[in-house]
Amino acid sequence: MKKQKGEKLNCSTNTEILEESENYMVARITMKFETFTKTDLVTLVNEAGSWKVASSVNSYK
Repeated sequence: MKKQKGEKLNCSTNTEILEESENYMVARITMKFETFTKTDLVTLVNEAGSWKVASSVNSYK
């Protein structure tokens, strides 16, 4: 993800928070490109006030 920082992709993006607490969050990020859709299910944890990605699962349609 750090390598992609600032990159612009030719897609529409939708972010949905599925579950959230003070130290834990699960989000679904859907990116619709012209010929396919990529969905990421991302788990984030709050470590010392900073949100960090704990895991990410990708699927394509």
